[in-house]
Amino acid sequence: MWMLSCLTAVAGCSCSSDPALSRPCTSVENCATGEACVGNVCVPRGDGGGMPDGGDVPDGGGQRDSGPRVTVESITIEPPDAELMGRLGERPTQVFTARAHYSDGTSAAAPLAQFALGDLRMGSIMDVGGTFTSNGAVGGETTVTATLAASGGAPLTATATLSVSFSSEIRGTGVDDTDVAQFDDPVGNDPARRVALYYPLDGAVMPQNVYPADIQWGNGATGDLFRVTLSKEHAQITAIVPFDGRNHYRADDDATRDIEEDGYTAWRGLAQTDPSAPATIRVDRWEAATSTVHEGLPVSITFAEAALAGSVYYWDIAAGRIIRIDDGTAARNNFMPTPQQGCVGCHSVSPSGRWMAGRLGGGNNVGGMFDLTTDLTGNPPATRWPVVPTGMQQSARWWFSSWSPDETRLVVTRNETPDTPSFMAVMNPATGAIVPPVEGTLPTLATYPAWSPDGTRIAYVTNHDTWGDWNSQGDIAVLPVVGRDSYGTPTIIHRGADLMTSVPPGDADGYPTWSPDSELLVFSHGGGTRSENLGRPAYSSTSALYAMTPDGSNVVRLTNASGGPAAQVEFQPRFSPFQSGGYYWLSFLSRRDYGNPQVGTRGANRQQIWVAAIRDDAAPGEDPSAVGYWLPGQATTSRNIAAYWAPRPCRTDGDACSVGSECCGGVCSADNTGALVCSPPPPDRCRLENETCSTSADCCGSGSLNCELNVCVPSFG
Repeated sequence: MWMLSCLTAVAGCSCSSDPALSRPCTSVENCATGEACVGNVCVPRGDGGGMPDGGDVPDGGGQRDSGPRVTVESITIEPPDAELMGRLGERPTQVFTARAHYSDGTSAAAPLAQFALGDLRMGSIMDVGGTFTSNGAVGGETTVTATLAASGGAPLTATATLSVSFSSEIRGTGVDDTDVAQFDDPVGNDPARRVALYYPLDGAVMPQNVYPADIQWGNGATGDLFRVTLSKEHAQITAIVPFDGRNHYRADDDATRDIEEDGYTAWRGLAQTDPSAPATIRVDRWEAATSTVHEGLPVSITFAEAALAGSVYYWDIAAGRIIRIDDGTAARNNFMPTPQQGCVGCHSVSPSGRWMAGRLGGGNNVGGMFDLTTDLTGNPPATRWPVVPTGMQQSARWWFSSWSPDETRLVVTRNETPDTPSFMAVMNPATGAIVPPVEGTLPTLATYPAWSPDGTRIAYVTNHDTWGDWNSQGDIAVLPVVGRDSYGTPTIIHRGADLMTSVPPGDADGYPTWSPDSELLVFSHGGGTRSENLGRPAYSSTSALYAMTPDGSNVVRLTNASGGPAAQVEFQPRFSPFQSGGYYWLSFLSRRDYGNPQVGTRGANRQQIWVAAIRDDAAPGEDPSAVGYWLPGQATTSRNIAAYWAPRPCRTDGDACSVGSECCGGVCSADNTGALVCSPPPPDRCRLENETCSTSADCCGSGSLNCELNVCVPSFG
């Protein structure tokens, strides 16, 4: 309801209950006597009858008074500051109103002001009317802007501050108010009785769409309670869970939440709230034996504004199978249960994620090509071309492989007998035929090939001392690709012996891998390239991760990703195809401890796949890596290696989403039904080169960038 004041000092006006101030207009003719059309709204004149258009206009047979012009000088938003608080999953609202302030000292509501929200990830606001509705998952602080078109002048604007905070209290099975109150008991400071938080690792960087972490700790006894707190400035999750002998809590675990939707919503909300600000995780223990609370030491993790939207294909050694884990899940998919020859390994996945090349059989090493977009559950699964294990027409054989960017070539390393070193060959993946060079020659001593994403180079290891694996020495070389099936002269860019005195010592370089923009090479280095010695005492299975530029300069140990300055159990680095949130994303194999002995692998020395964020803007000589996180979904009872990340296209407008970084336009917001869907980006936030997009209109540069395959790339005419 609009409320009018009786302005006795205003000449030509009288007290009236007529709600004229809310009546829109396009000119003074639309208004009553004693009113002016200002900002497309009829308002009282405060000047004895002056019209904004400067003239005397008839109205109902009479003349309107003339006088000084009345103008809108400014607008404000009420309230100027708003704070909303709610439980994660709820959608609180806030009404904002605009008020116009006139040159004669009066003010009135401005119902035609247009409202806009600074951060669309937090919710939506009505253009006219100013009602903000939270999406129930993303907190933070943003601005609300009101714009009013003023007659004869530039639009007037005003801003207000909006803060949205969420909390979620989750109770494990059987936990009641009395249990929660136990944490008000006296606080002890005995380090021996405090929780030892084993996972996540302090300093880890994760993408926003990572599956909820399984928080794991040590210390506990029957009757104890644990308070797990995950917090940012505008979001807090508190979970009270009883001792169950496993000492862990996962936000999506049905056994440790009282409302089904809470866990997943809480974790996603924490990830997107206060983007890039660290989240703190702490586990406090209430010790039943002494009725004492022992506060845990916190760790800090960061969620990058990134989503790794694809599938990881890795090798489960014991099963002899390639297993798939899809983004944002923790489900293992045995998508090819009965491969030819009973086993498939040493695989590689094409850049588009459609094709997988794999070595079949435990020792025959016959190659097979699989279409990952088809059903591969048959016995045997279909291959792109027939697999012939033996005889005169035997299929191509190889050990390691890598795809050209256009997927028309596969570089492989082969050896004719188990006792001869590997050499390089190139084949047509559509037919399995070896393609001889048109120009140049291919290296005769080569293993671990990696074709650069820009197509211009093939990195590989040379001067290795075995058939292509089990290497205890090796150098990294680069072969130029100068044209279709044409190659230049290879150059050694790094010698393993140059890091002989590093930690761990050794002269074996292995597994070079290219960043998505071909600007960085990461490799392993140490006493050996294989992650276990399997009874070969002469072989030293130690390794750490290093990065360098493609010319071999600026060699930097990735100490953060490797697990610290003394770490030496990190192998097989492989870049994902994603450059997102200011990071490259690197998978690698590690024998480090994951979590505690009950849920994780602590003490087992069992190799698992980890992921580390690698900054894409690091200065020369600086370690660009962050502390890694364990790839969710693996079987902790298996030895897992060889992770390949196959991309999934970003989601277009209208597709379902959970975080904004999954969307081509970068915004995940509620539609008119409340469901989260990808939405167009704010009009003032164009997308930069290599950022995702829906159309070319999303890209910056006034035509210098085009949206191709949902990525903004330079336009070349």
